[in-house]
Amino acid sequence: MTESIAVIFGGPSDEHDISILTGLQSSRILSSKYDVLNIYWSKENKWYLVKNDLESIDFVDNSDIFKNELTIKYDSKSGFYLKKKQITFKIAVNACHGGPGEDGTLQSLLSLLKINYTGPTLTTSQIGMDKFVFYTLMKESGIPVLDKHLVSINSEPDFSGPYILKPRFGGSSIGVEVVEDYETALKLTSNSRIYSQGSTVEKFLESSHDLLIGIRTYPNLDFSEIEKPIRTSNFELFSYNDKYLDNGGLEGSKRELPANISPEIQTQIQEILKLFVKQIEIRGISRVDFLYHNESLYLNEVNTIPGSHALYLWQNIGKSKFELLNDMVEEAKNNNTHWSTVGSDGVALKSAKDIQSKLG
Repeated sequence: MTESIAVIFGGPSDEHDISILTGLQSSRILSSKYDVLNIYWSKENKWYLVKNDLESIDFVDNSDIFKNELTIKYDSKSGFYLKKKQITFKIAVNACHGGPGEDGTLQSLLSLLKINYTGPTLTTSQIGMDKFVFYTLMKESGIPVLDKHLVSINSEPDFSGPYILKPRFGGSSIGVEVVEDYETALKLTSNSRIYSQGSTVEKFLESSHDLLIGIRTYPNLDFSEIEKPIRTSNFELFSYNDKYLDNGGLEGSKRELPANISPEIQTQIQEILKLFVKQIEIRGISRVDFLYHNESLYLNEVNTIPGSHALYLWQNIGKSKFELLNDMVEEAKNNNTHWSTVGSDGVALKSAKDIQSKLG
């Protein structure tokens, strides 16, 4: 009997559309082995069971995708339900980018439902999504990073501009701007909802290069080739357009793969990552972004659920997309992240005095 798994994609996030693409790709690839259930999480925070043969355009102008709305139950038979029937599957493949799909919210929900899932744990999700917390952890761990400053009218950075302004939470280069001075950063953050949950600035390094690498720890520590993105837009940074709109999307973006860098830089990146995985638990495939400037290397960010799961980064080194995704599913089978109730046996309640006596 074919094993059932679910692919969850979409979500109320600025990266909703990119998540649909990742989800549909993952579903098609995994359907060669599994009975795949596609669960679409809408921008309106509703859940739908959708067909496996949909194309990305269907999520723009096809109302049929909203026919099979799912509900969620929390009881002895917790899970997703279509009308009164529970839909059952062994593993949930998390293909959600940004927002509640990648910040620990979905991870918490699936844990409450006792559903094993791929990708980062609750804790890793929270650390990876919060740029300032991630920066602080890396810096305290001795990993080279660029100084970051939380944007606030009450304080100024102790490094000069120009700056790169970023939302504190989020990805896909949405809301990333180069600003000449801190005053401009303050004005932008006060006038856009993109920065409503906070923002950071870091020093803008002209002529720096992005170097991206995929990493996984199952079945063993493994690195992809290193990518150097090539910008096609008239922008100082690797933009949303560069990543997803130009040249047919992420996998069609212009890049050097492998990047034309020295063996010494490649070794340095891998040595940093060996220290990195001691500080943060990596599950599934993450993409780690570095900046290279004037012979110096800086770990910039981690993307715990990268677009297309960063499968293309392994395309030249003998690992198929199916093999990589299947390893994620196998890893999830052995990673129960369900909360325990051991110790909640009523003994403490029985031995406690009445509540009034505890109020003094």
